Amino acid sequence: MNHLWSIMRGGLVGAFIVQLASPALAQAEKADKADKADKADKADKAEGPPTRADFLRLQGEVREQRSLIIQMLQTEQQRYDMLLRLMAGQPGVTLPPSVLNPTPGEAPAAEASAKAARHPSAPARPRSGTVQGKVTLAGGSPSELYVYVENVHAPLARNKSLEVKQEGKQFVPRVAVVQTGTSVVFPNFDNVFHNVFSNSPRNTFDLGSYRAGDKPKAITLAASGVVDVFCNFHHKMSASILVVPSPLFTRVKADGTFRLENVPVGTRKLVAWSPHSKPAQLTVEVAGGDVVEAPFDLQAEDQRPHLNKFGQAYGSYKD
Repeated sequence: MNHLWSIMRGGLVGAFIVQLASPALAQAEKADKADKADKADKADKAEGPPTRADFLRLQGEVREQRSLIIQMLQTEQQRYDMLLRLMAGQPGVTLPPSVLNPTPGEAPAAEASAKAARHPSAPARPRSGTVQGKVTLAGGSPSELYVYVENVHAPLARNKSLEVKQEGKQFVPRVAVVQTGTSVVFPNFDNVFHNVFSNSPRNTFDLGSYRAGDKPKAITLAASGVVDVFCNFHHKMSASILVVPSPLFTRVKADGTFRLENVPVGTRKLVAWSPHSKPAQLTVEVAGGDVVEAPFDLQAEDQRPHLNKFGQAYGSYKD
Protein backbone atom coordinates (compact mmCIF):
# COMPACT_ATOMS: atom_id res chain seq x y z
CA MET A 1 0.00 0.00 0.00
CA ASN A 2 2.93 2.38 0.79
CA HIS A 3 4.37 1.61 -2.63
CA LEU A 4 1.02 2.37 -4.25
CA TRP A 5 0.79 5.67 -2.36
CA SER A 6 4.29 6.61 -3.55
CA ILE A 7 3.15 6.03 -7.11
CA MET A 8 0.02 8.05 -6.38
CA ARG A 9 2.02 11.00 -5.11
CA GLY A 10 4.22 10.89 -8.20
CA GLY A 11 1.12 10.89 -10.36
CA LEU A 12 -0.42 13.82 -8.53
CA VAL A 13 2.78 15.78 -8.99
CA GLY A 14 2.43 15.15 -12.71
CA ALA A 15 -1.15 16.38 -12.54
CA PHE A 16 -0.10 19.59 -10.88
CA ILE A 17 2.61 20.06 -13.51
CA VAL A 18 0.04 19.60 -16.24
CA GLN A 19 -2.33 22.03 -14.58
CA LEU A 20 0.40 24.66 -14.25
CA ALA A 21 2.01 23.96 -17.64
CA SER A 22 0.77 27.03 -19.52
CA PRO A 23 1.46 29.67 -16.85
CA ALA A 24 4.83 28.05 -15.98
CA LEU A 25 5.89 28.12 -19.62
CA ALA A 26 4.83 31.74 -20.00
CA GLN A 27 6.76 32.71 -16.88
CA ALA A 28 9.85 30.82 -18.09
CA GLU A 29 9.75 32.60 -21.44
CA LYS A 30 9.22 35.96 -19.74
CA ALA A 31 12.15 35.39 -17.38
CA ASP A 32 14.33 34.19 -20.22
CA LYS A 33 13.49 37.27 -22.31
CA ALA A 34 14.18 39.53 -19.35
CA ASP A 35 17.50 37.81 -18.76
CA LYS A 36 18.47 38.11 -22.43
CA ALA A 37 17.36 41.71 -22.54
CA ASP A 38 19.47 42.45 -19.47
CA LYS A 39 22.47 40.76 -21.05
CA ALA A 40 21.90 42.60 -24.31
CA ASP A 41 21.64 45.89 -22.45
CA LYS A 42 24.94 45.21 -20.69
CA ALA A 43 26.57 44.14 -23.93
CA ASP A 44 25.22 47.27 -25.61
CA LYS A 45 26.75 49.42 -22.96
CA ALA A 46 30.05 47.54 -23.07
CA GLU A 47 30.46 46.46 -26.65
CA GLY A 48 27.83 48.28 -28.65
CA PRO A 49 24.49 47.16 -30.18
CA PRO A 50 23.80 43.36 -30.55
CA THR A 51 24.17 41.86 -33.95
CA ARG A 52 21.57 39.79 -35.86
CA ALA A 53 23.62 36.73 -35.03
CA ASP A 54 23.15 37.47 -31.31
CA PHE A 55 19.34 37.61 -31.73
CA LEU A 56 19.28 34.36 -33.70
CA ARG A 57 21.37 32.65 -31.04
CA LEU A 58 19.04 33.81 -28.27
CA GLN A 59 15.99 32.79 -30.23
CA GLY A 60 17.43 29.28 -30.70
CA GLU A 61 18.12 28.93 -26.98
CA VAL A 62 14.51 29.88 -26.17
CA ARG A 63 13.19 27.28 -28.63
CA GLU A 64 15.41 24.59 -27.10
CA GLN A 65 14.26 25.41 -23.56
CA ARG A 66 10.61 25.46 -24.67
CA SER A 67 11.01 22.06 -26.37
CA LEU A 68 12.68 20.62 -23.26
CA ILE A 69 9.84 21.82 -21.01
CA ILE A 70 7.21 20.35 -23.33
CA GLN A 71 9.01 16.98 -23.39
CA MET A 72 9.13 16.93 -19.59
CA LEU A 73 5.40 17.73 -19.37
CA GLN A 74 4.55 15.00 -21.87
CA THR A 75 6.58 12.45 -19.92
CA GLU A 76 4.85 13.38 -16.66
CA GLN A 77 1.46 13.28 -18.38
CA GLN A 78 2.09 9.74 -19.65
CA ARG A 79 3.13 8.68 -16.17
CA TYR A 80 -0.01 10.27 -14.69
CA ASP A 81 -2.30 8.54 -17.22
CA MET A 82 -0.67 5.18 -16.51
CA LEU A 83 -1.11 5.74 -12.76
CA LEU A 84 -4.84 6.38 -13.19
CA ARG A 85 -5.27 3.19 -15.22
CA LEU A 86 -3.41 1.14 -12.63
CA MET A 87 -5.33 2.59 -9.71
CA ALA A 88 -8.70 2.19 -11.40
CA GLY A 89 -8.04 -1.55 -11.64
CA GLN A 90 -6.99 -2.00 -8.01
CA PRO A 91 -9.77 -3.31 -5.66
CA GLY A 92 -10.45 -1.16 -2.62
CA VAL A 93 -8.55 1.89 -4.01
CA THR A 94 -10.41 5.22 -4.02
CA LEU A 95 -8.96 7.99 -6.14
CA PRO A 96 -8.62 11.45 -4.53
CA PRO A 97 -11.39 13.99 -5.24
CA SER A 98 -8.86 16.27 -6.95
CA VAL A 99 -8.26 13.54 -9.51
CA LEU A 100 -11.87 12.44 -9.91
CA ASN A 101 -13.07 16.06 -10.20
CA PRO A 102 -10.41 17.98 -12.16
CA THR A 103 -10.43 21.78 -12.05
CA PRO A 104 -11.30 23.80 -15.16
CA GLY A 105 -8.39 24.27 -17.53
CA GLU A 106 -6.82 20.89 -16.82
CA ALA A 107 -4.95 19.29 -19.69
CA PRO A 108 -7.27 17.29 -22.00
CA ALA A 109 -5.38 14.00 -21.57
CA ALA A 110 -5.50 14.15 -17.77
CA GLU A 111 -9.21 15.04 -17.86
CA ALA A 112 -9.92 12.05 -20.11
CA SER A 113 -8.03 9.74 -17.75
CA ALA A 114 -9.96 11.08 -14.76
CA LYS A 115 -13.26 10.51 -16.57
CA ALA A 116 -12.24 6.92 -17.28
CA ALA A 117 -11.44 6.41 -13.58
CA ARG A 118 -14.84 7.86 -12.66
CA HIS A 119 -16.69 5.43 -14.93
CA PRO A 120 -19.02 3.42 -12.65
CA SER A 121 -18.45 -0.29 -12.32
CA ALA A 122 -21.15 -2.89 -12.95
CA PRO A 123 -24.01 -2.70 -10.39
CA ALA A 124 -23.75 -5.05 -7.42
CA ARG A 125 -25.76 -8.23 -7.76
CA PRO A 126 -28.83 -8.34 -5.46
CA ARG A 127 -28.36 -10.27 -2.24
CA SER A 128 -31.78 -11.90 -2.33
CA GLY A 129 -33.94 -13.86 -4.73
CA THR A 130 -37.42 -15.25 -5.17
CA VAL A 131 -38.71 -18.77 -4.56
CA GLN A 132 -41.93 -19.88 -6.14
CA GLY A 133 -43.66 -23.16 -6.89
CA LYS A 134 -46.76 -25.27 -6.52
CA VAL A 135 -47.90 -27.49 -3.68
CA THR A 136 -50.03 -30.57 -4.33
CA LEU A 137 -51.84 -32.27 -1.46
CA ALA A 138 -52.85 -35.82 -2.28
CA GLY A 139 -56.26 -36.58 -0.80
CA GLY A 140 -56.82 -33.07 0.52
CA SER A 141 -57.39 -29.42 -0.25
CA PRO A 142 -54.62 -26.75 -0.25
CA SER A 143 -56.86 -24.29 1.62
CA GLU A 144 -54.72 -24.33 4.79
CA LEU A 145 -51.22 -24.77 3.39
CA TYR A 146 -48.20 -22.59 4.15
CA VAL A 147 -44.61 -22.45 2.92
CA TYR A 148 -41.80 -20.88 4.96
CA VAL A 149 -37.99 -20.63 5.06
CA GLU A 150 -36.67 -22.63 7.99
CA ASN A 151 -32.98 -21.65 8.11
CA VAL A 152 -33.34 -17.86 8.08
CA HIS A 153 -33.71 -16.38 11.56
CA ALA A 154 -34.80 -12.87 12.50
CA PRO A 155 -35.13 -11.01 15.82
CA LEU A 156 -38.26 -11.74 17.83
CA ALA A 157 -41.31 -9.89 16.56
CA ARG A 158 -42.17 -6.76 18.54
CA ASN A 159 -45.67 -5.44 19.19
CA LYS A 160 -47.27 -8.17 17.09
CA SER A 161 -50.29 -10.08 18.30
CA LEU A 162 -52.88 -12.58 17.08
CA GLU A 163 -56.37 -13.03 18.46
CA VAL A 164 -57.77 -16.57 18.62
CA LYS A 165 -61.38 -16.44 19.77
CA GLN A 166 -63.16 -19.08 21.84
CA GLU A 167 -66.57 -18.88 20.27
CA GLY A 168 -69.31 -21.49 19.73
CA LYS A 169 -67.03 -23.99 21.50
CA GLN A 170 -64.47 -23.65 18.73
CA PHE A 171 -61.22 -21.76 18.20
CA VAL A 172 -61.41 -19.05 15.52
CA PRO A 173 -59.21 -19.19 13.52
CA ARG A 174 -58.29 -22.85 13.79
CA VAL A 175 -55.08 -22.47 11.76
CA ALA A 176 -52.59 -19.60 11.92
CA VAL A 177 -48.91 -18.82 11.27
CA VAL A 178 -46.96 -16.26 13.32
CA GLN A 179 -43.35 -15.15 13.71
CA THR A 180 -41.46 -15.94 16.90
CA GLY A 181 -42.12 -13.32 19.56
CA THR A 182 -45.79 -12.87 18.62
CA SER A 183 -48.32 -12.63 21.44
CA VAL A 184 -51.50 -14.72 21.05
CA VAL A 185 -54.55 -13.67 23.04
CA PHE A 186 -57.50 -16.04 23.66
CA PRO A 187 -60.70 -14.12 24.49
CA ASN A 188 -63.70 -16.24 25.58
CA PHE A 189 -67.02 -15.27 24.00
CA ASP A 190 -68.92 -18.27 25.40
CA ASN A 191 -70.88 -18.28 28.64
CA VAL A 192 -69.25 -21.58 29.60
CA PHE A 193 -65.78 -22.02 30.99
CA HIS A 194 -62.87 -22.89 28.73
CA ASN A 195 -59.37 -23.89 29.73
CA VAL A 196 -56.86 -23.21 26.88
CA PHE A 197 -53.64 -25.24 27.04
CA SER A 198 -50.87 -26.76 24.94
CA ASN A 199 -48.43 -29.56 25.70
CA SER A 200 -46.37 -28.86 22.58
CA PRO A 201 -42.60 -28.97 23.15
CA ARG A 202 -40.94 -25.53 23.68
CA ASN A 203 -44.34 -23.80 23.79
CA THR A 204 -46.16 -25.48 26.68
CA PHE A 205 -48.72 -23.34 28.53
CA ASP A 206 -51.94 -23.51 30.56
CA LEU A 207 -54.14 -20.39 30.74
CA GLY A 208 -56.55 -21.76 33.32
CA SER A 209 -60.35 -21.51 33.32
CA TYR A 210 -62.35 -18.39 32.44
CA ARG A 211 -65.53 -17.50 30.56
CA ALA A 212 -67.16 -14.58 28.71
CA GLY A 213 -66.67 -11.28 30.50
CA ASP A 214 -63.43 -12.37 32.16
CA LYS A 215 -60.18 -10.69 31.17
CA PRO A 216 -58.73 -12.60 28.19
CA LYS A 217 -55.40 -14.31 28.71
CA ALA A 218 -52.43 -14.39 26.35
CA ILE A 219 -49.18 -16.22 25.72
CA THR A 220 -46.04 -15.13 23.85
CA LEU A 221 -44.70 -17.81 21.50
CA ALA A 222 -40.93 -17.40 21.57
CA ALA A 223 -39.85 -20.73 20.04
CA SER A 224 -40.45 -21.93 16.49
CA GLY A 225 -42.48 -25.06 15.83
CA VAL A 226 -46.08 -26.28 15.71
CA VAL A 227 -48.26 -25.39 18.71
CA ASP A 228 -51.30 -27.65 19.12
CA VAL A 229 -53.91 -25.80 21.18
CA PHE A 230 -56.82 -27.48 23.00
CA CYS A 231 -59.49 -26.85 25.64
CA ASN A 232 -59.26 -29.03 28.73
CA PHE A 233 -63.06 -29.24 28.93
CA HIS A 234 -64.13 -29.69 25.29
CA HIS A 235 -62.19 -32.29 23.34
CA LYS A 236 -63.58 -31.08 19.98
CA MET A 237 -61.91 -27.70 20.38
CA SER A 238 -58.51 -27.62 18.66
CA ALA A 239 -56.27 -25.19 16.82
CA SER A 240 -52.83 -25.33 15.21
CA ILE A 241 -50.44 -22.39 15.31
CA LEU A 242 -47.22 -22.62 13.31
CA VAL A 243 -44.44 -20.45 14.77
CA VAL A 244 -41.77 -19.58 12.17
CA PRO A 245 -38.32 -18.00 12.73
CA SER A 246 -38.72 -15.04 10.34
CA PRO A 247 -41.26 -13.13 8.24
CA LEU A 248 -40.37 -15.34 5.26
CA PHE A 249 -43.61 -17.32 5.04
CA THR A 250 -46.68 -17.24 2.84
CA ARG A 251 -50.03 -18.90 2.49
CA VAL A 252 -50.50 -21.16 -0.52
CA LYS A 253 -53.16 -19.93 -2.92
CA ALA A 254 -56.29 -21.91 -3.81
CA ASP A 255 -54.62 -23.18 -7.00
CA GLY A 256 -51.66 -24.51 -4.98
CA THR A 257 -49.13 -21.87 -6.07
CA PHE A 258 -46.97 -19.74 -3.78
CA ARG A 259 -44.30 -17.05 -4.07
CA LEU A 260 -41.70 -15.97 -1.51
CA GLU A 261 -39.69 -12.82 -2.24
CA ASN A 262 -36.59 -11.30 -0.60
CA VAL A 263 -35.12 -14.69 0.31
CA PRO A 264 -31.41 -14.21 1.18
CA VAL A 265 -28.92 -15.81 -1.19
CA GLY A 266 -27.43 -19.15 -0.23
CA THR A 267 -28.60 -22.67 0.54
CA ARG A 268 -32.14 -22.36 1.90
CA LYS A 269 -34.40 -24.98 3.46
CA LEU A 270 -38.07 -24.58 2.61
CA VAL A 271 -40.91 -26.29 4.45
CA ALA A 272 -44.47 -26.83 3.24
CA TRP A 273 -46.84 -27.29 6.17
CA SER A 274 -50.48 -28.03 6.83
CA PRO A 275 -52.20 -29.26 10.03
CA HIS A 276 -53.78 -32.02 7.93
CA SER A 277 -50.62 -33.46 6.36
CA LYS A 278 -47.05 -34.41 7.01
CA PRO A 279 -44.68 -31.47 6.43
CA ALA A 280 -42.35 -31.63 3.42
CA GLN A 281 -38.87 -30.12 3.16
CA LEU A 282 -36.94 -28.95 0.11
CA THR A 283 -33.44 -27.46 -0.17
CA VAL A 284 -32.78 -24.88 -2.88
CA GLU A 285 -29.90 -22.63 -3.93
CA VAL A 286 -30.97 -18.99 -4.04
CA ALA A 287 -28.95 -16.61 -6.21
CA GLY A 288 -29.28 -12.84 -6.21
CA GLY A 289 -32.07 -11.61 -8.44
CA ASP A 290 -33.02 -15.09 -9.64
CA VAL A 291 -36.33 -16.95 -9.38
CA VAL A 292 -36.06 -20.52 -8.05
CA GLU A 293 -38.73 -23.15 -8.61
CA ALA A 294 -39.69 -25.30 -5.61
CA PRO A 295 -42.48 -27.87 -6.13
CA PHE A 296 -43.93 -29.76 -3.15
CA ASP A 297 -45.96 -32.97 -2.85
CA LEU A 298 -47.80 -33.53 0.42
CA GLN A 299 -49.77 -36.47 1.75
CA ALA A 300 -52.98 -35.91 3.73
CA GLU A 301 -52.97 -37.25 7.29
CA ASP A 302 -55.93 -38.05 9.55
CA GLN A 303 -56.32 -36.26 12.87
CA ARG A 304 -55.43 -38.37 15.89
CA PRO A 305 -57.31 -38.21 19.20
CA HIS A 306 -55.64 -36.05 21.82
CA LEU A 307 -55.54 -36.18 25.61
CA ASN A 308 -56.33 -33.50 28.18
CA LYS A 309 -53.71 -31.36 29.85
CA PHE A 310 -53.00 -34.10 32.40
CA GLY A 311 -52.27 -36.64 29.68
CA GLN A 312 -55.49 -38.51 30.32
CA ALA A 313 -58.57 -39.26 28.27
CA TYR A 314 -61.37 -36.71 28.37
CA GLY A 315 -64.18 -37.35 30.88
CA SER A 316 -67.91 -36.96 30.50
CA TYR A 317 -67.97 -33.15 30.47
CA LYS A 318 -70.92 -32.16 28.26
CA ASP A 319 -69.88 -30.50 25.02
